[in-house]
Amino acid sequence: MKTSMLLTAFSAALFAAAVTAAPPKFDKADTNGDGHVDATEFAASGVKKELAKLDKDGDGKLTKKEYSAALDEDCE
Repeated sequence: MKTSMLLTAFSAALFAAAVTAAPPKFDKADTNGDGHVDATEFAASGVKKELAKLDKDGDGKLTKKEYSAALDEDCE
């Protein structure tokens, strides 16, 4: 019983850490290394904002500057 409770608590802690984990920096989000974060990469990043609203030039992908603005941080 004690082991079961510990396992449940540990699982909950892992889940909470995963949910609150920060989105990756630009270089990690840009998995194909083309200098942009496309829709697929953006969806995988975990950022909970709309790509279309962040894509200021309307090309369907985010530059480093646009991605940084999405995270409200400097991705350099």
